[in-house]
Amino acid sequence: MVAIAFGFRHNDTLLHQLDARIKLAGLVAVSILTINANMSALVLAFFTALFLLALGKCSPLRCLFGMKWYLVLLACVLLTRTLTTPGDLLIESSWFPATRQGVFIGLLFAGRLLVIALFALLVTFTTRPSHIRSAVAWFLRPIPGIPHRQVATMIGLLVRFIPVILTQSAELDLALRARSIDNRRNPLRRLTFLGMPLLRRTFVTADRLASAMEARCYGLHGTTHQWQVTARDWSALGFLSLFCFLLVALP
Repeated sequence: MVAIAFGFRHNDTLLHQLDARIKLAGLVAVSILTINANMSALVLAFFTALFLLALGKCSPLRCLFGMKWYLVLLACVLLTRTLTTPGDLLIESSWFPATRQGVFIGLLFAGRLLVIALFALLVTFTTRPSHIRSAVAWFLRPIPGIPHRQVATMIGLLVRFIPVILTQSAELDLALRARSIDNRRNPLRRLTFLGMPLLRRTFVTADRLASAMEARCYGLHGTTHQWQVTARDWSALGFLSLFCFLLVALP
C-alpha cells in the first residue's frame, strides 16, 4: 500500500493529463511560498492538497497512511519545538515545559513540511517519471554550465527508486514478522535487522540497474518528450497563479 501511494499510477483524470512542466513549476512555487506561509495559508494549502489528491483518484487516507513514519517525524518536531520554545507554560511542571508559543510554532513548522510533502506526492502520483525527467531537462537547458540531461536522468531514477525501496522495505518487514523478530523489546535491535538488509538490497538493485543501463549502451542522447500546451494547461496555470496569490495575501 505504501508503494502504491508513492508511485505513479496511470489514470484518466485532469491532473494526469496536465503538462508536467506546469505541475513541476507549481510544486516549486508552492514549496517556496509555503516555507514562509502563516497558519491560515497552511490550512488552505492542506485542504487544497487533499482535494487535488482526491481529484487525481488517490485516496488522501491512503496517502497519509503511507506517510505514517513521516508523520511520526513531524510529531517529534512538534514536541521538540513545544518543549524548547520559551513562552507561557501550558502546564506548571518543570519536567514538561510545554508553552503555547511552542505549540503554535511547532504546528506551523510541521504543517509547512506536511503540505510540501503532500504536493510532492501529488506530482509523483499523477506524472510519469519520464515526463518529470523531460520537464527537469527543459527547465535546466537554458542555464549554462549545468548538465541538464544528467541531472534530469538522476531525478528520474530517484522518482522510480522510491516505490522500489518502499516495496523492499514492506517485504523485509513481512519476513521479520514471520520470524517473530518484530516482538523484540529493543527497538534498535529491530531497526538493525530491518535497516541493514534494506540498505544491502537497495545498493544491489542500484548496481544491477547501472549494469543494465551500461549493457544497453545508455547514453545522454535519448528521445525527448514532445510538449504540446493546450487550453487546459493554460487554465491550470491561471488557477495555480491565483492559488499562489492567495497563499501570499491571506493574513
